[in-house]
Amino acid sequence: MTELNETFEHPGRWRGRSQTRLFLGVALISLGVAATSLSSTYSLPFLIIGPVTHAAGWLLLPGALWRRMLVLLPCVLAGLVLLGGVDFVGAFAVLLGGWLVVRRRPALSFLVLLLPIATSLVVKVSLDEYSDNLIALGVETLATVAGAWLAAWLHARLRLNRHARVSFVRTHAEQTGTDQITTEKTG
Repeated sequence: MTELNETFEHPGRWRGRSQTRLFLGVALISLGVAATSLSSTYSLPFLIIGPVTHAAGWLLLPGALWRRMLVLLPCVLAGLVLLGGVDFVGAFAVLLGGWLVVRRRPALSFLVLLLPIATSLVVKVSLDEYSDNLIALGVETLATVAGAWLAAWLHARLRLNRHARVSFVRTHAEQTGTDQITTEKTG
């Protein structure tokens, strides 16, 4: 029988799996940005629904609450800036930066922010009509998703390299018979 303390240990916490939260959070963020950026004078309710959905997505993502709260306002504002059209698709870099903060990517992986920034410059020069917004949003979304995957790959490589250095130091210490194992602090 489950004790009452076990059931109500953390009443405000999400009881779902981390992968479910990740999937739902990304879906809500994507739907919120899409609803906001594709709204017009004929669909004004989406200007309310979009940012609320977008904010709910950031709050639902797994991770420390303070990180999610830190990026919430800048990312919702970046989603609203996308209403400006092709000239403002560089705001996707803010969304990617928020993703990197929430997912706790190392500092080196923030170099991937150059991908949506560079893509936004190309899009701005290539597309200048209001009718090109959908194409610009699609291209910039792909660049942002590619940047997120590249950051995840960099994170995995950095962790693998750090693990290999620690293993090498341990193996070397065992071979030389020293009891003290020292590792370099990598960041």
